[in-house]
Amino acid sequence: AADEVIVVIDHNTELLTQLVALRSEQAIKIVPSSGQRGLSGARNTGVGVASKDVVVFLDDDAVPEETWLTELLQPFHDPEVVAAGGRIDPAWPTERPWWFPRHLDWTVGCSIPSMPAEGGPIRNVFGASAAFRREALHLVGGFNPQLGRVGVNGAGCEETDVCIRLRQQDAGAVILYAPRSVVRHRVTDDRATVRHVLRRCLAEGRSKALLSRRVGAAATQTERKYALQVARQLVRDALGGFRDPRRFGQAAVLICGWGCATAGYARGRCSLRA
Repeated sequence: AADEVIVVIDHNTELLTQLVALRSEQAIKIVPSSGQRGLSGARNTGVGVASKDVVVFLDDDAVPEETWLTELLQPFHDPEVVAAGGRIDPAWPTERPWWFPRHLDWTVGCSIPSMPAEGGPIRNVFGASAAFRREALHLVGGFNPQLGRVGVNGAGCEETDVCIRLRQQDAGAVILYAPRSVVRHRVTDDRATVRHVLRRCLAEGRSKALLSRRVGAAATQTERKYALQVARQLVRDALGGFRDPRRFGQAAVLICGWGCATAGYARGRCSLRA
């Protein structure tokens, strides 16, 4: 069990009223977001209300397994660890779409194949299941409201920004992936579409452009390495397509997603220059 549970309502008075009326446990704190509308403002509100040493984030559409919290807190026995991220598996409406490559699971907020299967250091956590030392978040000023999702705009990178700044603040800081800490992240019907994937890639590219202006080359260092992995996957999918035509479809989506992310980055850089 968590020491305290905080539910932040992102500028939705009706929902806030409903949840306060339904609350059955006084231990649950239901608070309105005191920051700008969007994910970053809501997270900063939660950090401000929290009183414990480690703050854990769970998305409102993610369902944790029984040992989720225990496994996610385990890395913090090492004082050098400032953040940890758990494994996030997609919970599809029915089953995984045949065209959806696992390398694009990040577009629905889930873990990707490049993450260390047995756990280990990573550049950044994914926000659907993540934990930070509260003091470390305060030192870097929390999450940047210019980054992160607002409504359905598909923006991101707020966790990446925080994780990079944590290490810039302290070169010895460690961020770990804890794959035995598992949540199931709900994927709605509208997100299990090619259109959503491509829009998400485009938005991520724009977010990376803003992030690169804030933190430099570290913003895309992991992505450049990941692009090589994706390129190898494309070759395998193309060759495998002769045996399984579905792999041609996955390769096509990967190429289009890659193109959208690149276009979004270029567009974002041009907008910043302007």
